[in-house]
Amino acid sequence: MTRAPLIPPLPPRSYAEFEEGFKDSGTAELLPRYEDITQDGRVILTALAHGLGASAWRTLLRELPAIERFREEGILPILSRMVIVGEQGPFSVNTPVRYVGTWRFARERNGDRLFLNMWLEARAPVASTFGPTPGRNAETAVCGRIFAEHVITRPFGPPEKRKVTRLEAPGIPATVEEYDFESAESLVGDATLEDGGDMQFGLMHTDSNQHVNSLVYPRLFEEAVVRRLFSSSSSSSSSAPELSVDPKSLVARAVEMRWRKPFFTGDRAQLGLRLVPPPADSPWKTSAIGAFSPVGAGSKPSCTLQLWMA
Repeated sequence: MTRAPLIPPLPPRSYAEFEEGFKDSGTAELLPRYEDITQDGRVILTALAHGLGASAWRTLLRELPAIERFREEGILPILSRMVIVGEQGPFSVNTPVRYVGTWRFARERNGDRLFLNMWLEARAPVASTFGPTPGRNAETAVCGRIFAEHVITRPFGPPEKRKVTRLEAPGIPATVEEYDFESAESLVGDATLEDGGDMQFGLMHTDSNQHVNSLVYPRLFEEAVVRRLFSSSSSSSSSAPELSVDPKSLVARAVEMRWRKPFFTGDRAQLGLRLVPPPADSPWKTSAIGAFSPVGAGSKPSCTLQLWMA
């Protein structure tokens, strides 16, 4: 059985040295694309991530010019964990989604790693794409929420110089919240994963960071889970948990991803996955755990996932 997806609470702002008027959150309004919303009006989880850049990242870069200086020095916040939780809706492609993104610096509890963590909430009026368009001041509902953990590191430096334990620049707080870091491997623990097939990564899967984009993994994983659900529902010998609903009505409503290292164009990954019962008394109908690992015996997973569907 999987645990429930957990978005850590947003810690209170504790940066006393910040000047009055300093902003540690930002907003954005974006129209969904047609492919961002399912036929029954639910927002695809990975579509919500677009609002993180438009709200939190844009504000961060404007409020802290030092981030650009760190980038020139090879210091970057690298996404290492993401939790996305979506709501039921329905929502319309004709109505903008309003995003509020907030960020905090943090230090590893009982460690020396530094983090840049972000929280996002997305809201929109409940509506149907082919129904009446809500008014500008219509009441909104939560579409989804995101937590994104970034380890601050020198990813292109020599191994002995990659860890960053201190940032010194105007606007960077000297004292930050402590944060409990959890490894990618701990997300799947000692679970036995079944063969989910090989994945060949190409240029279409990459982004400007020169590696496979982080949102490729949950998309490929959900596709593999859907295939497994349909094959299990038609097989009397399947070892998967019994499913009480038609799999064609299911879509991911929550996902947690953790990354140990990226894949690159040309790499092949072995997917391991397992369907498992969701938490008791939860709104989810089924769930799965999995890992993308380099092809080869004994390889540690590069990305691990838990996914919940309803």
